[in-house]
Amino acid sequence: MAGGSLTDPVDAGQDDWHRTVPGWHLAFATLAVLTACLVVTGDDGLATAERGIALLVLVLLSGWYGATGARALHRDHSRLGIVYLAGAVPLSAALFAVAPEGALMWVMLYPHIWALLPLRKAMAATVASVMSMAAVMIFRSDAYEQELSSVILQVVVALVVALVLGVWITRIIEQSRQRARLVEELAATRAELAEVSREAGVLAERERLAKEIHDTLAQGFTSVLLLLEAAKAGTCERDQAARGHLDQARRTAMDNLAEARAMVAALPPPQLRDASLPDALGGLIERFEAETGLEARFTVTGTPCRLTPNEEVVLLRVTQEALANVRKHASGAGRLGGVLAYGTEGVTLRITDDGQGFDPGETGTGFGIGGMRDRVAEVGGVLSIGPGRPSGTLVQVELPS
Repeated sequence: MAGGSLTDPVDAGQDDWHRTVPGWHLAFATLAVLTACLVVTGDDGLATAERGIALLVLVLLSGWYGATGARALHRDHSRLGIVYLAGAVPLSAALFAVAPEGALMWVMLYPHIWALLPLRKAMAATVASVMSMAAVMIFRSDAYEQELSSVILQVVVALVVALVLGVWITRIIEQSRQRARLVEELAATRAELAEVSREAGVLAERERLAKEIHDTLAQGFTSVLLLLEAAKAGTCERDQAARGHLDQARRTAMDNLAEARAMVAALPPPQLRDASLPDALGGLIERFEAETGLEARFTVTGTPCRLTPNEEVVLLRVTQEALANVRKHASGAGRLGGVLAYGTEGVTLRITDDGQGFDPGETGTGFGIGGMRDRVAEVGGVLSIGPGRPSGTLVQVELPS
């Protein structure tokens, strides 16, 4: 796994055994070619027809391996492995029965058995394959010139070697899989630690901001509220205009104080805590109309659907920034319109005014145009700002469903 990382999906999902499978393919192909050469050129007294049958069986065995065995070796104890061995064992026995050189293909059969089957099934399949080899040797004792005692000895030796080789292969495969599982666990642990570290950093930064906001903005808004209450108390009852402005200033200070506290506590904005998104946006535009004197209208079209909290916050913040820009830049504006349109493909928010417009490239402090674009992009939406019809500015947000 040199050169990789713990989170590399190739290293984590592919153990050492799986990386050796191409080598097993090469070994099978090499033995198949060698067996074919020995069958064709061997001096074993086989007739031409027998050699042809042996080559045909070898081709069938190779084709069966390519169709099933090669794919089964990339999987762990799959049914495909059983299917491959159910065909490979009798084909190997048939090849050995026709030509003695076919014994070479048994060299690959035993590793396949232990790689594709669990322990008990592999032991049973190994015994069955060795017994089939013994049956062939006994049945063709005249051709193989083997006595019964010699056959028994060879069978015992072959069985012992096959079982020892199988246990060794099984241990290697199991160790490889354990290492793969360990790498996956380490990668998962590393990811969890990174997330915990990130959350700890967020909490630390939130705590720092909480102290700063408490010592500055929150206390400042509280002082503003007290001063506004005192100013209102000292205002004559007949000075209704001044008292109205003081009430508006008081509501603004209270709303901003609630915003500051919500940000510290990582809560949703106060406007969305006890109201739906359409109600929250309608309330913003209604308050904008009361404070500026502009004619403002808010419309909801389509059937409202449920949005994620982040999407609702983004639409709320974009509306707040658009209204703030109208205050600052839309000189000569007399009307403002807001539309929240629900459709089958998503949600669209449009804020328009009939003023002289402003330069979207102008930068400043606060949320700003860049901040709006970033927030909208984070939830997969698109923000567009351009001239309205017939005049003014259009701010539009499209959130796909």
